[in-house]
Amino acid sequence: MTPLEEAVSVCSWIKQLRPTSRRGTVMTYHTEDAFDIITIADNLAWAYLTEGNTPHSQTAAHSEWYHMCLTWSCSSRTKTLYYNGVKIGTGTTSSGRKFSVATGSIVLGQYHSTHRMEARFSNSFGGEMSKMNILKRELTAEEVAGMYNSGICSDYESSLLDDIHLSWETLLSDDTEKHGNESTGCTDRWAILRLPDFYNKTVETDLLQDLRDRWELLAEFMGHAVDDVLIAHLLKHHCDTEIPATQESPEEAQNNTEDKDNCPHRWAILGTSDFYNQEVTSEMIADLRGRWELLAEFSGHAIDDALIAHFEKHHCTFNTDS
Repeated sequence: MTPLEEAVSVCSWIKQLRPTSRRGTVMTYHTEDAFDIITIADNLAWAYLTEGNTPHSQTAAHSEWYHMCLTWSCSSRTKTLYYNGVKIGTGTTSSGRKFSVATGSIVLGQYHSTHRMEARFSNSFGGEMSKMNILKRELTAEEVAGMYNSGICSDYESSLLDDIHLSWETLLSDDTEKHGNESTGCTDRWAILRLPDFYNKTVETDLLQDLRDRWELLAEFMGHAVDDVLIAHLLKHHCDTEIPATQESPEEAQNNTEDKDNCPHRWAILGTSDFYNQEVTSEMIADLRGRWELLAEFSGHAIDDALIAHFEKHHCTFNTDS
C-alpha cells in the first residue's frame, strides 16, 4: 500500500472571480474505480476528498486571495477543511476507506465527468490559483495555519518537500504531460469580465462609459504604485467614478477602509498580475483604454463564456497607439 492511500492533504491559494452562485472547478481527480476523489470549487461549495463532500458554512472570499486545505487519513477517518488557516468543517469516511491511486486523471480549472476527462463546461474555473500541492500525509492544524500565516509569497512549502506527492511546480512544468490550455497572463487580461458587474451583462453604452470612467480616474494617480494602499483608497472613495473636489490621499485611506465591501468588484482587476505592484503609467492607461474600445466593437453582445474565450484566444495583445 502506498503512503498516499493512507493519508492525503490538498492545499492551494485561490481567487474566485466568477459570480459566487456558480461553482467554478479548481480541481478534480477521478480514477477508473472511484469518482470525486478530489473535487474543489472556487466558492468551496464542493470540498470533496476521498469520500463525499465536506460540510461547512463558510462563505469564500470573492475577488481576493484566500487559502484552503483539505486533509484526511485512513487512521483518523476524518476529512478536515481549513479556510485561511482555520478549521471550518469536518466529515467522516467509512472504516477501511483508502485514497484511490488507480488509473485516472487530475484536471485543473474544469469539472470532468469521467477519469477520461470529458469536460462539463458549465463549471469552468474563471479565477486564479497558486501553489496547488498534494501531500502524502494528513497535515496538522498547526502546519496549515503556518502555511496560511506565511503568505502566498513565502517558501513555506519548501519545509514540506519530503511530504509533497505532486507539487505546483510539477503541475506547471514543461516536462509534465498536459492537455488543454494553460494560461499565465491572458486570462488575467479579461478576468474582470467574469465579475458580477459584467458577467452575462450586455455590452451597451452605459457599461462602456462606466469602464472608461474608471480608467480615467486611475489616470489621476499617474506615477503611484498599484498597491494595497491605492486599491483601499479606490474602494473606499470611488465606488462611483465622480472625482471629488478634495481627494483623500491613498496613504490617508490605508487605515480607514471600513466601506471596502461596498464595491468589492469595481477595482478587482488591479489585483491581477498585469497591474498589482506596477506603476500607473500612460502605457497602462492606454492598454486599459484599448481593451474597452475593443469591447465596444461587440456592442449588443452578451458578456458570456463564448465572448470571453474569444478575447482570451484572439486578443491577448493589441496596438494601443492613438
